[in-house]
Order: sequence, then structure tokens, then C-alpha cells
Amino acid sequence: MGIENYHVIELVGEGSFGKVYKGRRKFTGQTVAMKFIMKHGKSEKDIQNLRQEIEILRKLKHENIIEMLDSFESEQEFCVVTEFAQGELFEILEDDKCLPEEQVQAIAKQLVRALHYLHSNRIIHRDMKPQNILIGAGSVVKLCDFGFARAMSTNTVVLRSIKGTPLYMAPELVREQPYNHTADLWSLGVILYELFVGQPPFYTNSVYALIRHIVKDPVKYPDNMSQNFKSFLRGLLNKVPQNRLTWPTLLEHPFVQETSDEVDAREMRAATAAARGCDAAWRGEGKSNSPATFESNNGPSLKSDAHLNSPNSATCNPSPREELSRFASPNDAKQSGCQTLDRLENTSRTVKGAQIIGQDNEALAHVLLQLKRWSTGSQNSCRDQDVISSSQSLRILLNLLAAGAINSSGLLDEIMRELLVFTATVVSLKSSEFNDLIAKSFSVIKMVLDNCGSGIASSYFRHWVALSEIFSQVVGCNEEACGRVLYESSACITIMLSRVAQGLKATHLTSSPEAGSALNETFKKILDHAKTTGLVDLLCHCLVNSGSSLISGSSNMLRAACEACRATWSLIDALETLFLRESPLLFPLNALRSHSLVRLDIRDHERGSLIGTESAKIVDVVTRTFVRSKAVQVAIYYCLHQRLEAAMSAGIQLLSRCCVHSGLVPGVLCGLPSSLPVTTVVSGGGDGTLVSEIFSILSLCTSSSNKDPQTGETNNLRCKLSNPYTLVLHSCLILATVAQCLKSTGRNSALFMLTTSPKKQQSRLSGLAHHFSSSDDGINSFQPHSASAMLALASILSLEAGSSIESPVSENALPLIPRTATLCDYLKYSSSNETEVDPSYLNGVLSYWHGLRDGCVGLLEARLKWGGPLAVQQLCASGIPLLLVELLANNSNASQGIDISKDRIGLSPIGVVWTVSSICHCLSGGALTFRQILVRSEHIKLICDLISDVHLKLVNCWGGPGGGKDGVRDIINAVVDILAFPFVAIQNGPGLPSATASVNSGFLLNMGSPGGKVCMEENMVKVIEEDLTKYIKILLELGVPILILLCLEHVELKDLGRPVAFLAKMITHRPLAVQLVSKGLLDSKTMKRLLDSSCPREVTLDILMIVSDLARMDKGFYEYINRASVLEFLKDFLTHEDPNVRAKACSALGNMCRHNSYFYSSLARNRIIGLLIDRCDDPDKRTRKFACFAIGNAAYHNDTLYEELRRSIPQLANLLLSAEEDKTKANAAGALSNLVRNSNKLCEDIVSKGAMQALLKLVADCSVVALNPSRKDAVNESPLKIALFSLAKMCSHPPCKQFLCSSELFPVIGRLRQSPESTISQYASVIISKVSDA
Repeated sequence: MGIENYHVIELVGEGSFGKVYKGRRKFTGQTVAMKFIMKHGKSEKDIQNLRQEIEILRKLKHENIIEMLDSFESEQEFCVVTEFAQGELFEILEDDKCLPEEQVQAIAKQLVRALHYLHSNRIIHRDMKPQNILIGAGSVVKLCDFGFARAMSTNTVVLRSIKGTPLYMAPELVREQPYNHTADLWSLGVILYELFVGQPPFYTNSVYALIRHIVKDPVKYPDNMSQNFKSFLRGLLNKVPQNRLTWPTLLEHPFVQETSDEVDAREMRAATAAARGCDAAWRGEGKSNSPATFESNNGPSLKSDAHLNSPNSATCNPSPREELSRFASPNDAKQSGCQTLDRLENTSRTVKGAQIIGQDNEALAHVLLQLKRWSTGSQNSCRDQDVISSSQSLRILLNLLAAGAINSSGLLDEIMRELLVFTATVVSLKSSEFNDLIAKSFSVIKMVLDNCGSGIASSYFRHWVALSEIFSQVVGCNEEACGRVLYESSACITIMLSRVAQGLKATHLTSSPEAGSALNETFKKILDHAKTTGLVDLLCHCLVNSGSSLISGSSNMLRAACEACRATWSLIDALETLFLRESPLLFPLNALRSHSLVRLDIRDHERGSLIGTESAKIVDVVTRTFVRSKAVQVAIYYCLHQRLEAAMSAGIQLLSRCCVHSGLVPGVLCGLPSSLPVTTVVSGGGDGTLVSEIFSILSLCTSSSNKDPQTGETNNLRCKLSNPYTLVLHSCLILATVAQCLKSTGRNSALFMLTTSPKKQQSRLSGLAHHFSSSDDGINSFQPHSASAMLALASILSLEAGSSIESPVSENALPLIPRTATLCDYLKYSSSNETEVDPSYLNGVLSYWHGLRDGCVGLLEARLKWGGPLAVQQLCASGIPLLLVELLANNSNASQGIDISKDRIGLSPIGVVWTVSSICHCLSGGALTFRQILVRSEHIKLICDLISDVHLKLVNCWGGPGGGKDGVRDIINAVVDILAFPFVAIQNGPGLPSATASVNSGFLLNMGSPGGKVCMEENMVKVIEEDLTKYIKILLELGVPILILLCLEHVELKDLGRPVAFLAKMITHRPLAVQLVSKGLLDSKTMKRLLDSSCPREVTLDILMIVSDLARMDKGFYEYINRASVLEFLKDFLTHEDPNVRAKACSALGNMCRHNSYFYSSLARNRIIGLLIDRCDDPDKRTRKFACFAIGNAAYHNDTLYEELRRSIPQLANLLLSAEEDKTKANAAGALSNLVRNSNKLCEDIVSKGAMQALLKLVADCSVVALNPSRKDAVNESPLKIALFSLAKMCSHPPCKQFLCSSELFPVIGRLRQSPESTISQYASVIISKVSDA
């Protein structure tokens, strides 16, 4: 291949030895990089070396190394063709300057793997720099430009002069000393350092100075670099090559060691290395004419020879031609040499003739005789005539079965047995020349299975065993030529397994228990056999082979892929049905309301599977294969892309199980790169992804379900679906599942599914909305497929966590949400009009994981969240809040004889969270709603049931979305938002300055709950204040404080924020505080957990506020605080890095000394006073203020701590003279007063350390304002009163009195007796009087 096979497009850069152009390969459209290297000026040796370098590059096959696709040379130049990667790491550095550590780490892991591969193959790169690191599709890092690379032998030490970029060179290279592969590792360290810091560790414009720095200077690491990162770089940037971190230790360093998820994702990508030719199509990049391209517009249609739907399945919609093909065509007949068979075949071509043969046992025996010869005849006999005769017999049987001429179950059983023996014999010969014969035989077997109808004979299991063994041999053949054989055999497996699944569902309703029991045993034996013989592994192998064939451009295996997919789904469906017959599905809320919890296996620490252990094992095998194998992904993509109903339905339901089973699957479906952190938002769901295909299927269903009003025919005649609504149901459910699983893994953006294209976003969102807005009749439109479409839209919108209405997705989505009246009608239908809903969904279940009402309440929550105050008020006026409360209570009367298996609620855990959140949003809509919902004990009881120990355990054990620890956290947070609403609303009401919000307890709730944005209806806050006493009484009667305490045991440390914030809100009200403390809030184990250093900062701050508020409220809490053993924590917090923590620790200690001296001895024993004194010099002004407060209280009750407090005098005096807040100065003046309150021990220091002089200076500074009648308000806010009070106390002691008399500022006090403010004049008079008495 030469240059004539490429289009050269544009110059994109210059590499080490030549120019690099962007090119495109003709006929395929594949974008490539073309590097042209001129021979001119190079010696023969140079050219020979260059050829060797090209050979090195040709051998390199690694995900993180640019792959060489082609090379050729002319007389003038070489051309090396490689894959094209769009961006350089160098460009990222130019644009962003530096990257967050988590992104640097993701890049590091990939570069380490690339270098390990190179060095393992004894290749040194020698020119590592950002310009040689490219960013490919999916943010995969690619190492390129091997112009300086050279092969190395074991323990190679190379002597070469300086080449490459000095900035990134190792010391031994710039000194032109011998070097080995560790020179690359030094360069890696420099690159990673530059990515994080913004420039290399050694940077100067002078080459000579740069070399000197590299050789001699130490590397300086920034403070914000993690210890792991720093340790890793120190290992690489060691100036002594022998001491550098190297293989294999380097791979095990914590900074680059891969997690299990990363290993799984990498193995999946590695498994696709052979399939890179279709990568562009798979990712939706470029257009390829290859038949393997997912969008088949540009290439030959794969549908042309791939009739995937078996004509034997009721759901397959065969064409008239397929129906006719059940009878063998005369053109298929070959000269058999057997006149009897010729006569029988001619007769069988008519229905009447077929019926005659079907009644003639002798004729049938002659037909089967041709098949029996294969198992009884000699191996050396001539096979040619046998093949012709057997093929003719199979055509006759096919005609008889198509005509319905064989009705005897015994005869059908005998035919099946002979066919299976014949097929097994021919397959065992392992010859491709018999493939056509084998395929025909399987086709007849398929017809026999269909003719059996619903009747399952006792021999069914025996036939299954035989068929399974044959299938295992067929799958073992990897030849593409046997694609039809694989398809026909897979179709037989599918029919038998789907019959098992249908039979299990039917026998559950049978009126004959004995017959049902016998059938069940047969079904169970078949399923047990399928499990023990590894059938799922065979089916997965079939998918791998099919996908590989499709990637290579062949469509031979396409039908086999679809049947393998259907068979896999049928196996899972059967196992699920069997499990759920014995263990009926109950959503946690329904189980809670059922009053029969004794029979529920509630496991404290185990998250169970909703579909049974056996089914989960099958799903696990499929999921692992899907994630790791690009071929399987391609195979399933085409199962959907073929637009054949049975394959689409099976593929979608199979993928939905995989999504729930593994958090990696949703990312694969959306085409998201696994190499970037989940918090990095990238465009997902683009063309060529499976999610895009599912949205396309929804569009197909829309056109298929739209009927012409005059003819009643569907508008899209090319694709008639027998049941488009079922396909809509499953398509929407998997979209909902993908969205919910993405959210659970931390991906919070709808762009992951909708792409960044506004056009695609609008199209996909409106496509979903069509399925619940197409009917004006509310009853008809609230059908399962409509409910699933609402759920999909709500789940996708939930990814926009914290998004405002201005975001593109929410802006497009808000008009699509049904009107208030419609949503209200849906809720009414869902709670009371169940007879008008599809009877098959009366149990309120859309799928094992989703409730019938989930989508409705999810959209309602979105409208409330994004619609603004007007939307909230409209919904409240429609009675939505009470409807939602009734929905939560719908099954509360289940104990009165109602069947608990019929879920009257229809809410999964996610639906419950949306419901509670919707109620909470409604609370801000007005006083009436607040009183209807929260000032009623029965409603609070219903809501509090959701955080009961039983319900939280049920949610924790829930195996679907919304379950586990994350689900427990979400339900607790939603309930906390409702219960905390009145406290938050009052605290954020008008009249309270916003600045106080930062110091309020429960700060997390102030900022992030609906109570913080109360609709300012007139008197709303006033009403809440009036009803607060009644509300608190309800909370106490229901034991809500105790419930919140118990919730702490159900969540992880990182999720404690909201419940602890609510505790901090409640603690400010004495009755609630008393119940909380009496029930163990201050238990030492609880406090130790809550004050753990790994807790979120907001939790630490709230716990400090709780201790502080309790101590301030009543000395009766001192004993409980002492037993909580918090002093050690408080001591550590006094030197905490966060000034808020230091300030709140000082405040807590001050309040612990407020009422009496209970803690004085403990403070002395723990040496806390010295640390408090140090805080008077804290850089944070709030910390200084509370430190003065604490010191003052530590001196107030007696002089026990005076000696330790002596050191505080100059600190306090300094604060009086500094530019401090008035409150800080007042606290400092008060503290000095208390230091002479109980004895004269410190009087000498008070005078000698300048405290009295500072007080007098403060008095003098404030006196001007104090003597001005018009500045009375300013006087009240100044520290003057406290300063005068302090001086009056000090005058009781002679040393202080003597100093005061002699001070030049003393006359100021005399003048203050004339102050218009009575307190000031009174304090001044007292001082003058005491001094006069001397």
C-alpha cells in the first residue's frame, strides 16, 4: 500500500525527523496521521537505522501507544502512517496551565502502563515531553514520536550525546553520561510535576543554567500536593539513576496502582485491540464504508441477508415470503436417486398431500430411515448419496410440519428424537461440507418445537439435554461459514428456554396443581442443567464470535448474535420467574406497610439480589463478558440496530440487568471514557453508542404506534411492531436505569446521556415526553409504557442535581413536564382509580426495580424544584401535598384483610425519595400547606416511618437503584429536610441578617433545603413561629429526636452532614435538647465517631455547636458533656487548620465555664488554658473573640486557674489597643475584670503588663461618643461599659487604685459622670468614689 491510498489533508505539526500531516484513508474514511521523513542529507546508516526504528514502532501494540497502521518509502522519503489523536498534552498545558491532581493521576496511570510496555519490550523512548503525548478518543492518553527510541538489550547502558528536550532530560542525559531506561522515568516525573504545578521543576531560558539546575538543585514540592503524589515524584525525580523508583515496584505505588474497576475497564479495552478498525464507528467518529460500521447508511445493509426473526415465534412478524418458505421450493430438490422420496416430496408440497403423508406411518418411516442411516451406517460408506437423501427427507419433514400434518405428540416426540440423533452424528464429523445439512436439520427441529405448542411432553428434558450437547459442539466451531448453523441451533435453544419461562408463568396461575407440579419439575431440571453445563458461557462465546465477525465486516453471524441474545435473556427470564414465584417482590415501603415483616429476611449488612442468586450468577457472567469484550458490545448493538422486535426486546432487557449489576455498564452504554474521573462532565450518548440506539428505538416505536386516522394503518410500513408499547416500556426502563446508575456512581449531568448537542437533547427529551402526552385522556395515558416514559424523563432530569432553570437541559425539559392538573389526575388515578389502569400492573410494579408511580412523582419534584414560587403555589392550590401524603399512606390499612402482594403504593425507594422531596418543596408554598402537612401528628408519623429502623434496613437490603447505603442516605436526607423545615424557615426569615447564617448551627440545612427559600407570603414565618411549640410537641410525642439519633448508625461518616445539622437545629430548643441528651446524644462512643477527623467539616462544626449550645443552655448538661469525653477533641480543635473549627472550639469551652467551675480542674489537667491564651493571637478574628470569652469565663467563678491565666494579661491588653471588633474588645475587658474578681493574685500583673493602661486608653477613645447625646446607639454598641465595669472592679485592689489615681487619663473618667447614658455615668461615679475613699 502506498501514498495513492491516502488523501493528504493538512499539515498539523513537525516531529523529530519530519513533517506530520492529517490524512484520510481512501474507501474507508479513516482519519490518520502521516509522518513524512526526507532521506535527503541522511547517510545510508541513518536510513538503515530509520528502517529499524519503523520496525520497532510496527511491533508496538498497546492502548496507550500510538499504533502504526502502515508504512512505505519512495526514493525521496519515508512515510509512517499512524492512528490520529486529536490533541497534545502540551496544548492542555497552554490552555489550562495546570490540572487537578485527580486528572494528573489518571494521566499518570496511563503513561506508566505505556512505559512499562516499552521497557518490557526493551525499548527506551528517550524523548518524553508533553508534545509527544497525545489525547485520543475517550481521553485515552497516547505516547508517540519514537524518533529517538532505540531497542535495548538486558541491562543496557547507552552512551549517546544530548538529544531531545533539555527541560525533561534526566541529569545523566544532560551530563552526557551513560543512561538506561530510568531516564524515561525521570522525564515522566517532570511531565507530571508540570501538569500539576504549571511549569517543570527546573525552568529557565538559559540552557546552561537549566543543566546546572537539573544536575544540582533539589526539587521543591508544593504544599497542596498529596503525600502519595509527592512520594511518587520523589521516587522518579531522584538524581541517582540506580535509586529511582523502577519496575516492578513502580506499578505497585499507591499513586498509580489501579483500582479493580480500572482493571476491569482496561481489560475490556484491551480485549478490543484486534477490533480497532471499527473504533471510529463505535465511538461515532467519522464515517466508514466498512460493513462493521454501526450506522449502515454508507455501507452494504446487513439486513439484506439477515432475517433475524424466526418464523416460528409469535412475536417475530414474518414477511409473506418467510411464511411461504416453510414449504421447500422445488428448486431446492436435487436428484436423489430414490423414486420413493421424490414422490413423497412432490406430494408434500400441497397441504392436502402433506396431510395424506402425515397419516401414512410407512411413508413417515421411510422418510426417517434416511436420517437413521447416519447413526447406524458404516463410517466408510459413501456419504454423497446419504447427504442428498437426508436433505430430501428434511425438506419433506419441513413441508409436513408447515402444513400441520403431524399432530400426534408421540409422533412428534419420535421425530424430534431421530432429528437430534441425526444432527449430533453429523455435527460430530466436524466437516464444513455438512453445514447446510446441519442447518436444515436444526430448522426442522425448530419447527417440531413450535408444533409442540404449549404441550410439554415428559421427554422434553431429554430432548433439552441432547440439544444442549449438540449446541456446545456447534459453538466450539469458530468458522464463519457455520454462521447459519449457529443461528439455527441458537434459535432452538431460544425456543426451548422461552417455553420454560412462559410455562413457569402459566403454571403459577394454573387450576391444576398436580399438572403444574409435574411441569415445574421438568422446567427446574432444564434450568439446573443449563446452569451446571455452563450454557451462559456458550451463549457469551457465541456473542463474542458474532461480534468479531461483524467487526471484520461480515454479516454471516448477525442472526446468530440475535438468537444468542434472545436465548440468554430467556434463561434469565426463566430463572427470575422461578425465584419470584417463591419470593414475591415487595418494595421496601410496601413491605413496611404490610404488617407482616416477620416473614421478611431483613439483613443488616447484606444487599440482596432482587432477581435471585441463580439469576444474578448468570447476569454476572454476561456483564463481565460485556464490559471486557468490544465484540459483545458490537453484537448487542446490532441486535438492536436490526429493528427486529424479539431481538430488540431481549437485548434491552438483558442490558438493563447488566446495568444494575455493574456500575461500569452505564458508562459503556453511553460511550463514556473510563480513564477520567466521574466528576468530569463529557458528552455521552453520541451516535454509535447503545444509548443512542435505544433512543432511536423509541422513535421507531413512535412511528409504529402512530396510525393513519382514515386507514387505521401505521404510518411506517417498513417496520410494523406487534407490540410497540411493550418495547417503549422496556426502552424507557433501561434509560431510567442507566440514569439512576450513573447518578449513584457520582456522574451528575444529563449530558452523559443526551450529548452536548442542543438538537439531540431536545429530540430525545421530547421523544420521551411524546409517550406520556400523546393522549388527552388521562386514564388511557397513564398506562405502563407512559409511566415508564415519565420515569425515564424524571431520572435523566435528576442527573441535573443542583441545576438552575437556566441550564439547557432543564430549560428544554420544563415545558415537557405535564401540567399541574394532569399530574394531579395521575396521582388520583394511582391512588384510587386502579381499576382503570392496566390490570397486569395493579401491583404497582413497572419492573423489579421501578414503581408505577415513580415517574409521576419524579416529574412533579422537577416541576417544584425548577418552576419557582408560582409553580409551588399552583401545585399546593391543586391539593398535591395531601395527595402525596395519602400516596405514602396508601397501604397502611393492609392489615385489614387486603392482599399485601398487591402494592397500592407503587413507589420504589427512588420514588419514595422523590415523593418526600416533593412534599418538602410544597411546604414553602404557604401557611395553609405548612399547617396541613406538618402540624398534624398522623402526617409526621407517616413521614417518620420512612426512617424507622425496619424501613432503613429494607432499603439497605434493596438490590436495585435507590438501595444500599446510598439509598439509606437519600431517604434520611429527604425526611430531614421536611422535619427541619420550620427551624430553617424561621432562621432564614425576614429580619435576620444573612451574615448570621454562617454562624448558625445546621449550616448545611440553611444553604441546601427548601426551608431556606420560604415563599415570602405575608405572615408565613409568623405562622410557623406561632405553631412551633405545637410542632415541637408532636416531634417529642413521636420520638423524632430519638429516630434521628438512630439514623446516625445507618449512614457512613461522609453522609452524616444533614442528620447532624438537624440535631444542631433541634438542640437550641430545650424540650428537644432534653430528649436528645437523655437518649444518648452525648454518649462517648457517639461523640468519638462524630468528632472523628475523617468526618466532613460541617459535621465537626455542628457537633461543636451542639456542645456549645447545651453548655450555654443549662449547667445540668455539664455532667453529660463531661461523660462524653470531648475535652481531648476540643484541645486538638484549638490548633485545627480551619479557623471556624478553632472559633467554635473556643466558644464551646467558654460555655462550658459559663454557669460554674465544673470543668476548671479538667481544663487544668488537660492543659487547655495555655492553648486558649494562644488563640488570643489567632489570625482569625472570630477565634480571637471567642478565646477572650472563654478566658473570661475560666476566671469568673474562682481563682483556681489564675496562675495559668496570668500569661493572658498582656494578650488581652494588646487586643484592647488593636483594631479589633467592639465585641472582641468587650470580651477582653470582661476577662480582665474577672482576673481580679476572686482575688488580688494578678493585680501586680494587671498593672505591670499594661492592662489598666489599655483599659484607660479604651475609655478615653470611647469617651467622645459617650458624651454626645446624639450618639446614644453607638454608645450601647461600644465596649466602654465593660471597660468601666472592669476598672471599677480593679479599684477594689490598692495597686490598681494607686495606678488609676496617678494616670494622666484619670480625668476622663470624671468627665464621663456627665454622660447622658445612665449606666456609663453610674460606673464612672463608682470609680471616682472608690478612688476618693483611698
